[in-house]
Amino acid sequence: MLTDLYKQIHREQIRLIYHQGPVLVFGATLCAVIITGFLWQHVPQASLLFWLGAVALTSFLRALVIRAYLAASEHARARPHWGYFFWIGTLSAGCIWGMWPLIFYDRYDTEFLLLMSTVFAGMAAVSASSGSVYLPAFVSFSVPLLLPLASRHLYSGTESLMMTGLLLIVFLVVNYFLAARGNRQYRELIRARFENQALMARLEAEMSVAQQAVIAKSRFLAAASHDLRQPLHALGLFIGALRSRETDAQGRAIIEDMETSSAALNGLFNSLLDVSRLDAEIIDFNPSHFPASELFDGLRAQFVQQAQEKGIELVVLDSACVLYSDAILLERVLRNLVSNAVQYTESGTVTLGCAAAPNGARTVTLTDTGPGIPDEAREDVFSEYYQLNNPERDRSKGLGLGLAIVRRLCHLMDLPLAMDSVEGQGTVFRVEVPGGDPAQVLVRHREPPSLRSRGGCVLVIDDEPQVLQSVRHLLEGQGCEVLIAESARAALRVIALAERPPDVVLSDFRLKGDLNGVDAIAAVRESLERDVPAVIVTGDTSPERLREITLTGLEVLHKPVAGDALCLLLERLLPAADAEASSEIPDATDRPRSDREAIEFEE
Repeated sequence: MLTDLYKQIHREQIRLIYHQGPVLVFGATLCAVIITGFLWQHVPQASLLFWLGAVALTSFLRALVIRAYLAASEHARARPHWGYFFWIGTLSAGCIWGMWPLIFYDRYDTEFLLLMSTVFAGMAAVSASSGSVYLPAFVSFSVPLLLPLASRHLYSGTESLMMTGLLLIVFLVVNYFLAARGNRQYRELIRARFENQALMARLEAEMSVAQQAVIAKSRFLAAASHDLRQPLHALGLFIGALRSRETDAQGRAIIEDMETSSAALNGLFNSLLDVSRLDAEIIDFNPSHFPASELFDGLRAQFVQQAQEKGIELVVLDSACVLYSDAILLERVLRNLVSNAVQYTESGTVTLGCAAAPNGARTVTLTDTGPGIPDEAREDVFSEYYQLNNPERDRSKGLGLGLAIVRRLCHLMDLPLAMDSVEGQGTVFRVEVPGGDPAQVLVRHREPPSLRSRGGCVLVIDDEPQVLQSVRHLLEGQGCEVLIAESARAALRVIALAERPPDVVLSDFRLKGDLNGVDAIAAVRESLERDVPAVIVTGDTSPERLREITLTGLEVLHKPVAGDALCLLLERLLPAADAEASSEIPDATDRPRSDREAIEFEE
């Protein structure tokens, strides 16, 4: 490994010195031309032309070598001979310059020789800068350049020239040490760069492995989630069908306990689905004007019993504030916050209220007397799957997605979210919501879901027999006629043999064979020659698949589907028995829920 790194450093030094080469060659040649012009009238021209020709030839050969290196491929540049070529070129140039005092020294007086000593020292200093990049280039040029001139000065017998010769030797030694130190520093910089590059390459490789692992895990979770949702979906519908048929009070109590357990399991699955919906960016933001009390009443009804069982007080303050936002998404935000507060508060109160803010907005505030959040965990609590005070991963406390969903929904709705917490005393959450117009609040009417007055025909397509039977039992208990099929082709056969065409198609997305639920619905509509209302039911949670389904424009339900939610949707899609049945505006808490409405709360 060290040998390879050394070779890399050496190749980089060669690359840098060759890129400096054109400037060095041109500068030395220009100096030779200037000196020749200055000496033209004072020395034999033949000797001067011979010396200048030697300089020019050396410069030309060096330029050819530099050009060949710069034009070579990366593989060719890696060969070791390029370093030898360069310092041989600088050695030949230094020797030719070193010939000058041997040829012309005796022809000039002391003043001119001192001037030439200054020129030679300047050339050596320039060479020292290149020596910082590649030390052999400095040694091979400066030593033959200065030593002949310094030697002639020392043996000249003139005191000033002898001192100049000594100073040239000292100057050469000092420049050598400076060039050597610069060369070491340059090599360290190059080494650090290559080590950083190697580290980044390893980091990218490890990140690639981690990303592949995340992708594989996501695919596994998506597949496992879909497979687990199927029986859970059927279980919920069976419970709904059983409840509609049970009249005994004790039996209905047992069924309600079963529904509670099933709902808890549904909540864990739906919290994962919420994150997938947010990742898929398929949740729409539809603001409207509505009273804060409408949200608060629903939250009070949902959590008051849980608070009483824990021995804490849930205080929901009366508010006349009107808000302008997405009622469904804001409800999910507050449900997550209230659920967390009730879950983790062991004594004291949980208080929910709304008040006017100075800027004209409304501030919804939730305050609890729970354990609080440590300073070092204030950002972590908004991360997915992070939970405080749950090292045993008690699933009754959720999956740790609640605050992550809260932050992402607030970002989606552009609602400022603030949190203040003191460990051991409690936490305060504030959500700033635009104020609404009381004159634009819609009056909503509530009606329990019922399909008995509809008498519609529903075609159910699913490749799971248990799901088909559970839906059939549920809908037949509601007075519907149910046609069942396991594939698109089977659905066409069922339609052809049925006494009446279906009024609604309810299809799973994943079906046996090459056709999915969207294809099956298209085939049924083509067979009936009309756009019969249709619903896609899916257990997929991958963001890509959710986007694909949403783009179809069909109604979408996500498994597991509660019986009431399915009946609410079919109540809207099935033909009304009379005109008045469809004239009322459904309540936000009772109407069927689309993707944006299905964000479930999670502790």
